[in-house]
Amino acid sequence: MRHPKRFLARSVAHEFLRNTGLKALALGLIVASGAHAHHGFDGRYTLAAPIWIEGVVVDAYFGHPHSELTVQLSSDLAVPVPPPDLGPAANFLDPQALTVPDDIAGRTVILELPPTPQYASLGDRIASGSRIAAVAVRNCEPPHQLNVQWLRLPDGEVESRSGAMSYMIDQC
Repeated sequence: MRHPKRFLARSVAHEFLRNTGLKALALGLIVASGAHAHHGFDGRYTLAAPIWIEGVVVDAYFGHPHSELTVQLSSDLAVPVPPPDLGPAANFLDPQALTVPDDIAGRTVILELPPTPQYASLGDRIASGSRIAAVAVRNCEPPHQLNVQWLRLPDGEVESRSGAMSYMIDQC
């Protein structure tokens, strides 16, 4: 014969775990899918044609989930000759492959900075009106985000990734 108090305690505990466990699982799936969609991990960023960006910052956001720079580009934007020294980023980006796509020259673009302390801490060094240069990889999937891999700050100092990320591919 079952002990009524022990049975009741197990039933209450089982029901609590079942309800909270399902809610936690659902919340986890929602959060994961939101991050998945937001960061474009479905997408792939091509290493075949790294993009040269140079212009004036019109807006700078440093925070979660990642920092962003909105940059106004000139209509005559061109890759510098000789190309810049990409430092550690040259381990996975070819400076000779740098390009300026026709669809960005003369426009305002949003650059996503990597969600790392290295880039998140630059908020006191970049502001509206600052002139910066960057090398970004472009998402093959719409909306074709630009993800910065190398960044020359207004004072000339450079921040750079040292290796490719898992979402980067050789070509779209």
